Amino acid sequence: MKVFLAMLAAALLLPGCGNNTSGPSGNEGWKTYTTDNVTMQWMVEEDQTVLRVRLSAPTTGWVGVGFDPEVMMQGANFIIGYVSDGNGQIRDDFGTGVIAHQADTVLGGTSDVTLIAASEAGGVTELEFTIPMASGDIYDTVLQEGATHTILLAYGPNGADDFTTPHQYAKAVSLEL
Repeated sequence: MKVFLAMLAAALLLPGCGNNTSGPSGNEGWKTYTTDNVTMQWMVEEDQTVLRVRLSAPTTGWVGVGFDPEVMMQGANFIIGYVSDGNGQIRDDFGTGVIAHQADTVLGGTSDVTLIAASEAGGVTELEFTIPMASGDIYDTVLQEGATHTILLAYGPNGADDFTTPHQYAKAVSLEL
């Protein structure tokens, strides 16, 4: 357990290496970051009030992204989802501890994520969703276009179609929205 926690701490505290490109990536206006076969694409929409995200990872389990943790997972606004029997499931969570998270709604907050699309093919799970840049929920991060945010990218093992299985992969990176 101590080895796992040390590896998790290292993964979440070290800056990420990868490719961060702005501009068109299949569709005009998307920014893209890829590392270790995990890709996050994003764009700010609707007069800078909504963040649209595409997230894909090499798993048939869950994929997730966290915004602006305080320490490891604590304090982060997490969006986590998976595909089961062809149906996408997504949840808006909050980092309640350094290695724990819960649904905003369980904590008394609101679910502020809208699932646009979800697919699982060739061992890759992809989610597309929107979240408000400033939802007003105390469990959600206020995001700013052009600002640099700490982003946690993670996914679960194959077949982990749930919101609770520990991650197989996690990395913290700094990205400009």
